[in-house]
Amino acid sequence: MFGQQIVGSLDRFLRIILQVAWLNFLWIGFSLVGLVVGGIFPATTAAIAVARKWVQKKEVVSVFKSFKQAYKKEFVKSNIIGIIITVVGIILIVNYQILLQLGDQISIIAVFSYYFVIFLYGILVLWIFPLLSHYDSTIFQYFKNALIIGITKLPITIMQGLIIFFILYISLEFPSMLIFCTISLITISVAYFSVKVFKKIDAAE
Repeated sequence: MFGQQIVGSLDRFLRIILQVAWLNFLWIGFSLVGLVVGGIFPATTAAIAVARKWVQKKEVVSVFKSFKQAYKKEFVKSNIIGIIITVVGIILIVNYQILLQLGDQISIIAVFSYYFVIFLYGILVLWIFPLLSHYDSTIFQYFKNALIIGITKLPITIMQGLIIFFILYISLEFPSMLIFCTISLITISVAYFSVKVFKKIDAAE
């Protein structure tokens, strides 16, 4: 009896590991299919959508099928959002280089304002794709709600940021994680916190 329980637990554990690795492979594969730039954003949205089902303990008949459906459904919206985020990110990088060149000529207010914008940008990136995988709305609403939720739920936002940083840090120490589980672990953690927040928001409406 006890031996059967151990075998059953081991079997479930191995299944979880395989699903996590499979989701990671799907993210990499579909990102490449979209020629990286056009695929990474819908692939990320799709990975979060699958992870959200796991967190909600919904039955996922086929990880591949669920992933592909979400990928195709949000392909256009996720790429529009991704392009906007990428352009803003490039502008912020250019501004950073300008700040470095100007050095002491820049006022402390300008420096503070820049880092505040970086902070808001981080919040936006962290919340907008979970919103996209959970709600059907306009692109403007996704951006607005991502900022509102990220700021009003700041402790959760910070917790998510720290977990993602930790996963990426460990992945750099063990590069094989990037192939097998890095993206999956990030999307699962994001889905876990976002589902909790969205449930409270939906219940309050």
